[in-house]
Amino acid sequence: MAGRSASARPAAETSAANDPVDGFIAGYLPYLLARASHLISGQFHERLAAERIPVLQWRVMAALWDTPKSAGEVAEIILQKQPTVSKLLERMQRQGLVDRETDAGDRRRVVVSLTPRGRAVAGPLIEAAREHERAVLEPFGASNASTLVTVLQRLIARNR
Repeated sequence: MAGRSASARPAAETSAANDPVDGFIAGYLPYLLARASHLISGQFHERLAAERIPVLQWRVMAALWDTPKSAGEVAEIILQKQPTVSKLLERMQRQGLVDRETDAGDRRRVVVSLTPRGRAVAGPLIEAAREHERAVLEPFGASNASTLVTVLQRLIARNR
């Protein structure tokens, strides 16, 4: 790379060269995971802002997309405390985005599901999120992308 001007370097190399992160922190796994999440999520959050969808509301809809969940499970999935999620779910229910029902088998458990309106709002966002994920992972190739996802899933499972 010696002898090439900064303008002749690929964009990824140029931005890496301008990155102030170095030393211990540059290789520290928790920092790298947090930074990658922050950068990648931030890109998608711009889309949410344009749609006027709060990030936590998006996370709830994404968590409920495939199947109803208990309010506690939603809290765990969206990385928030139960009281915060309870208030959020109340708001989303008033907006007609979710239904909350007491579980007949366990009256302490509240089951949350998307309403048809919630699915209509979430559907295009789910597709946009899938496209965003494809764009983020595409430079790494299908095999590396699959390996990355698998390793992260295993890392999470081992540290729960």
